Amino acid sequence: VNAKHPDAQHIKAGNKVAFTYKGKSYYLNIVNTDKTEQTITATAWSLSFELINEDAGEYKAGKAMSFEEYLTVFDAERTLKLGLNEVSDKRITNEWTGTTSVLKRLFSLANVFSAEIEFETVLNRDYSLKEIVLNVYRKHSDTDSGVGEYRNDIVLRYGKGITGIRKTTDAEKLYTCIQPTGKDGLTINGLDKKEYDENGNIEYFTDGAIIRAPQARDRFPSNIVNKADAYILMRKEYDTDSKDKLYSMALSDLKTASEPVVTYEVDGYFDTNIGDTVRMQDQEWTPVLYLQARVSEQIRSLTNPKTAKTVFTNYKELTSEISDSLLQRMQDLINKNKVYTCSISTNNGIIFKNGIGSTTLTACAYDNGVDVADK
Repeated sequence: VNAKHPDAQHIKAGNKVAFTYKGKSYYLNIVNTDKTEQTITATAWSLSFELINEDAGEYKAGKAMSFEEYLTVFDAERTLKLGLNEVSDKRITNEWTGTTSVLKRLFSLANVFSAEIEFETVLNRDYSLKEIVLNVYRKHSDTDSGVGEYRNDIVLRYGKGITGIRKTTDAEKLYTCIQPTGKDGLTINGLDKKEYDENGNIEYFTDGAIIRAPQARDRFPSNIVNKADAYILMRKEYDTDSKDKLYSMALSDLKTASEPVVTYEVDGYFDTNIGDTVRMQDQEWTPVLYLQARVSEQIRSLTNPKTAKTVFTNYKELTSEISDSLLQRMQDLINKNKVYTCSISTNNGIIFKNGIGSTTLTACAYDNGVDVADK
């Protein structure tokens, strides 16, 4: 902000900034400023100081409670209004130890309910704050969008917003079996579990106190001498006294740890919202790269759009949606309408002295410079 502007006097910690942008309302608290003779730089956060700064202490539920009941406990002053609640049917018993901010406790609560939360600001006509609505969505998955939408209406392409895609693969911290331990030395001994892939092959199974991933072991054996026992072991402790929960938590970690860590970096900015899931295509890759990713951060500048940037997470590599049969039909149509270059060559010319002589004529046919006369 120009420090010489008459309204610059209002840019100070504790004051509010309220505005609407593309149909969405914003209400920010200025938390700090940095002033020189020429400019004032301010940092402003959304939500109230109550949520950001106030502490939430230890809490242990005496019974299975709903999300709304927990919200009443952690937001006792009713700074939030519960709006959409996609997990209203769930009842869970949980315990929190230690102290943290109310805001962090709410995000922790969302994790307990396998949910995502969104804060929606509602302004009065004079831009004063009317209310903050808390919307609760089922966690993002293949079937649930979570916060945001599945944007099937757009495909981001290289050269049209995307300036480049970088893919890195890292197998340095890869494990192919896990030995989990819960409270008081709890193990999964006694459980007989098997998990199958889409082709009906065993992908994970229990072996005493260990969960093994045989397919991952075959792809990434720890040694090449005794492949039957070439597992890479990870030991991990969990804060649970339930054997079934210990298994599910460890299995989830093993599913992540038994695959190389693949990360993508996409350069570009796209006019989407936080949580939106989009598809991407980079035809400069060989073969063409198809991705699905979720918007996790938007860096916008109203004064310098060139600095805008979109940050993605939850990358998933896709396969082409065009079937092999359709590709073959397209190739057949191309072949039927293909134009060949034809010529006749001679090994001794076509003009002879006194009309006497011989030559051999050869017919040639070329497809994009390749001789196909014998085909």
